[in-house]
Amino acid sequence: MTSFFGELGKRLAEKWISLLLLPSLLLVAVAGVAAALGQSSALDGRRLATAVDTWFRAVGALPVASQVLLLGVLLLVCSGVGLIVRALSGLIQRLWLGAWGRPARLVSDRLVERRRRRWDSADAAAWTADQEGDVEQLHRSAARRNAISLSRPSRSTWMGDQLAAVEARVYHQYGADLESWWPRLWLVVDDSTRSELRAARSVFDAAALHAGWAVGYLVVAAFWWPSAVIAAGVWTTGWLRGRAAVQTYATLIESAVDVNKSALARRLELLEDEERFGTAVGHRVTDIFRKAT
Repeated sequence: MTSFFGELGKRLAEKWISLLLLPSLLLVAVAGVAAALGQSSALDGRRLATAVDTWFRAVGALPVASQVLLLGVLLLVCSGVGLIVRALSGLIQRLWLGAWGRPARLVSDRLVERRRRRWDSADAAAWTADQEGDVEQLHRSAARRNAISLSRPSRSTWMGDQLAAVEARVYHQYGADLESWWPRLWLVVDDSTRSELRAARSVFDAAALHAGWAVGYLVVAAFWWPSAVIAAGVWTTGWLRGRAAVQTYATLIESAVDVNKSALARRLELLEDEERFGTAVGHRVTDIFRKAT
């Protein structure tokens, strides 16, 4: 048990250092540059070098105990900044997934309608090309439609529709209500599938956390404008990673349903060993999980 907790503590420390402490130190360093230069001398290298030299001389003149205390305060500040950014990452995920709540309902509805018009236009073009036998145009229109969403949009963002499309597709194909299926399906899938799903979700969480640091740099930009450029780069990188991660996560969720739906039905004794899974079975499973409500 001692070795287990020791290894666990080591891993948690490594995670804390890589995800929170190092980015916090970088943000605090940029804040220090902002304090030294300000807006009027934002790119003055000599002034920065002078300020840094003055700070190091002042710290070096302090007693060792005071230096240790100052280092502790710095680490404490960095930890606090990291916890704030970590809390912001949850809000960023909601923003990316289109879960904006009532205050932004009007804006959300307009964005959904806009996305639906684009999707409907591409879908109609694909249907027309299919009727006319124009295979090349069919592929182009279908690709344009699927780039918007794999099903008719219901969320205000592309990332949100990636997950919403999974719900729509598995219900249309199997009669599976993903919200009620998923906790039970999780008990059926094997360990490797769970690991893949956890890993994909962790990548998405990390992308949102990465983007959260952009908020800190944006605050610093009020005192030092180059920080806004850093904020834009950090946000864009996190957003691009988030798009890739949520697409992978959605694909894995749909794949888990595709592969394990029959095993779940058999666990409920609704499907014989040689019987094929059909929509009727899926609806029966959904009724059981919903408790017929």
